[in-house]
Amino acid sequence: MINRGSNAAEALDFSAVDASPEHPGRWRVLLLGGIVLAVIALAAVFVPKLTIDAKRSQLMEQVSERLQITAAGQAEVISTWLQGTRRLAEPVVESELIRLFAAEMDLAGGDMSRMVATPNDDSGLGVPLVEQLPFIERVISDFSTNADFLAAYLVGRSGDAFVTSSGSASFTGNQHALAMQSFERGQSVFGPARTLPAGLVMDLAMPVFAAQVEPSDARPVAVLVLVAPLASGLSEILAVDPLASPGARRALIQLDNNALFQIAPGSADAVKGVSLEGFDLAEGEVPFGRRSSLSGPGQVYSAGAMVSGPTWWVVEELDVAAAEGPLATYSTAAIVVASLVVIAVAIAFGAFWWRLSSLHNETLARQYQNLANRIHAQKQLLDSINGTIPEHIGLKAADGTYRYVNPAFAAAVGRDPENIVGLDDAAIFGRGTAKRLALTERRVVKNQEAITTDEEVYFDSSLRHLQISKVPFVDSDGASQGIVSVTRDVTELVEQQRKKERAIEQMVSALVRAIELRDPYLAGHSRRVAEFAVSVGKELDCDADELTTLELAANLSQIGKLAIPQELLTKPARLSEDEIRQMETHVEHAVQLLGGIDFELPVVETISQMHERLDGKGYPKGLGGDAITLAARILGTCDVFCARVEPRSYRSGLAPAAVLDILQENSNRYDPKVIEALRQVAATIPGERLIASIATG
Repeated sequence: MINRGSNAAEALDFSAVDASPEHPGRWRVLLLGGIVLAVIALAAVFVPKLTIDAKRSQLMEQVSERLQITAAGQAEVISTWLQGTRRLAEPVVESELIRLFAAEMDLAGGDMSRMVATPNDDSGLGVPLVEQLPFIERVISDFSTNADFLAAYLVGRSGDAFVTSSGSASFTGNQHALAMQSFERGQSVFGPARTLPAGLVMDLAMPVFAAQVEPSDARPVAVLVLVAPLASGLSEILAVDPLASPGARRALIQLDNNALFQIAPGSADAVKGVSLEGFDLAEGEVPFGRRSSLSGPGQVYSAGAMVSGPTWWVVEELDVAAAEGPLATYSTAAIVVASLVVIAVAIAFGAFWWRLSSLHNETLARQYQNLANRIHAQKQLLDSINGTIPEHIGLKAADGTYRYVNPAFAAAVGRDPENIVGLDDAAIFGRGTAKRLALTERRVVKNQEAITTDEEVYFDSSLRHLQISKVPFVDSDGASQGIVSVTRDVTELVEQQRKKERAIEQMVSALVRAIELRDPYLAGHSRRVAEFAVSVGKELDCDADELTTLELAANLSQIGKLAIPQELLTKPARLSEDEIRQMETHVEHAVQLLGGIDFELPVVETISQMHERLDGKGYPKGLGGDAITLAARILGTCDVFCARVEPRSYRSGLAPAAVLDILQENSNRYDPKVIEALRQVAATIPGERLIASIATG
């Protein structure tokens, strides 16, 4: 492919051509050629069909996996958000005052006539129930207002609301049924989403147990029914990321009275009846499939995941056209290649038949003329194939100037192929880019080996990410004549990778917020551990992947504590041995929660080892020495340092210098190199600021 007039096909060796070919029966050759051509034509039909079907199956598996993972993630986010709403009411239902009042009302059997009893009627509070009502109503009203609930009702066993918050609407039959469910189950129950003049709401029923009684040992004496607004929170959660794939949509459906409804916050019809093809009501599953869109016209591929709590499902959709876009491109390429193969065979057979159809023996010159015709046909075929290749192919001479480029190369740089021949990289890409490219080319020529590099190059003021493979171009004697380069534009792959990284960062931030909402003493802890760990990693010359692993693992290091009972997390006294063992299971919970996420880095392994110690006395597996990765040793040391400096419910924080001395005294448990690097980081201005933020936070 030099000077466009020369082609790789011209280097084919035809020296073995016989100047005096034999002439078998022409009709027998014609029949044999026709059979071969027919077989190739049939293969050209069925082989592309098989490959396209296989590609379709692979593509559908990828789309299914992506939709199911996304739906499961969003369902978990909604579940966490709803549980956060429920936890807002826990201080009320666990209040001794409310529990005692509810117990007295339960003893009164909901009989309002007993509310006028005198203080001597052994009521338990020493105050007539009727005199307690205004205070209890004010407590319920203040709580409802401060927690942004629209209404609150304290319901007795009879199902009647004997205390309501100020401005609450009448207690409805559906709310009565929800309260009865909570009484029967002895646990919190979410009602279906519904619409009010105030907007989209949901009812939540939470059992109230008698004072000094454990919930597991008694039945509820009352139920607190709350009306929670949904529009603002759900709108934010259900919003599709603008960086998501084109054609992606998200819907939230609920099951109410054996009918499906779509919850669409912000729309005029916020709760509307829908039908969902393929929905298995018995199993409660929304399997992957092609069906009508819930959010707009047309057909989509969709899959759903159930939300923990209410009977809700998050359904992720992707337009059929967007999902099958790569398949259309692949199908076109497969058909074109198959057609070219058939054409090539037909041309070759035609040329061969033409040669055999001659009535006279041909001279050697005529034979080579026919051979030239065949070469020309093959050159046209190779040129047509070369013109369809999306990769940029170029051939450079030893002086650095281009001798050949394919159409894809010329189109990328915005020039005609004829205008590129004779130019060098500086004239095409600029001097800065040319210098970078020249570095690898010198290595290719010097070592006579293929080299692949990733480069960022501007084409028509647009930044493109390129993967460039360069190989030496040698003649028949093995002498270097130049360099052949094959360039692949991987901009879309790089951007998709960055989108994935941003999605992981958003997921990590959401999980960290969920942890900090559950345990106030962990607020800011993961962030500080991450900053110290990354700084220590830099002191120890960790590479970029190791620093990213440290940051992600530190931010997610406390995720397993979501499965630990809150009374252990916030216990004001030291934990017992059994409680310590229960607390240590947070590492196993973290591995289970994060095991299905592809971080492409050893994030889960680092979290699972951060509590292991060099002397083998850590947990959960008792690893020791070099069996613990460097990232886990850094993360474990920084976690202990921050935990000792930060105050806890049962103690105040220690001075940083004292904590560093304690770590140094236990160098048999913590890596001395990590301790020394941490000491260096703590002495820097950023480290001092980070430590100071613990006291102010």
